[in-house]
Amino acid sequence: MQQSNNIRERIFEVDQNFDGWRLDLFLVARLPRLSRTRAAEIVKFGDLTLQRANNPPKKIKASTKLIYQDKILLREHLPPENLIDEEVSICFEDEEIIALSKPPGMLVHEAGKVRLNTIVAYLERHGYADAGPVHRIDRETSGIVLCGKNKAWISKLGKIFEHHHPQKTYRAIVRDENERWPIGDLQSIDIPLGLKKESLSGIMMGKGSLHAKTHVKVLASRLIKDVKCKDLEVEIETGRQHQIRVHLAMAHTPIAGDKLYGRNERYYLDTIDARNAAPLKEPNIDPTLLFQRHALHAWKLFFTHPEKGEIRIISKLPYDIWP
Repeated sequence: MQQSNNIRERIFEVDQNFDGWRLDLFLVARLPRLSRTRAAEIVKFGDLTLQRANNPPKKIKASTKLIYQDKILLREHLPPENLIDEEVSICFEDEEIIALSKPPGMLVHEAGKVRLNTIVAYLERHGYADAGPVHRIDRETSGIVLCGKNKAWISKLGKIFEHHHPQKTYRAIVRDENERWPIGDLQSIDIPLGLKKESLSGIMMGKGSLHAKTHVKVLASRLIKDVKCKDLEVEIETGRQHQIRVHLAMAHTPIAGDKLYGRNERYYLDTIDARNAAPLKEPNIDPTLLFQRHALHAWKLFFTHPEKGEIRIISKLPYDIWP
């Protein structure tokens, strides 16, 4: 379903710290990675309103001086989005919790030019206005996203994830031309991770100082487009960014379809640029990657409910990877 009326509204209130500031400098301070030149362009050409109780300025300029309790309403007109709500399913629900199976291509929280095709927006559209996710998975990863139905349960579940480490099990298809993973094998990857200093995207992970441990069980062989692959069950003790993807790439068996760790960062960024240029069309992906998206699925989630004991949630394997 295409949604064309796509406007992101943000309101910024001027507190005492910004009393007397120029409008362009205020925007630079409040909006990440915004240059002063771009701020001036937003003031001149964008959809921006300054709300002031008494004597509002007749014309808003970059040099307009703000006063305490002014409000800046910024409306960002975003490209249309394709909503994929029909691909979302409910894995578990009770009075306090709802667990959704997220399809690939949907974000958990809004980011960049994506506002509507997210788990947060899905919850609001489907009658769960007070609900919110307590963790996140990558855009291309499918599977379980656990949500609390109100602020109290979002907080309770967040503490469970932070302090008690629920058992999170994934399924992954990896390239394995050199037979790194024998069928039935059980192995652990214990390599600390951190953000790569030279990362072009600012998100690529590599060896670092943060403890990260991944357990791998080899389930089966797959031959995909004449490439030897393995179907893995993967359990993580820690939850570092991209942990499974980067650990499996470090084992020289990247996840099939992974543009960042299975190819390179430049290719990944080119794919992002292509998606931003044509948001209603999926970018063309090199067929040697084997899949349109990385073959990773958040399969099982087991945790102890503070009142009901153990909760076991399972998400069906998606047909695009496991037909």
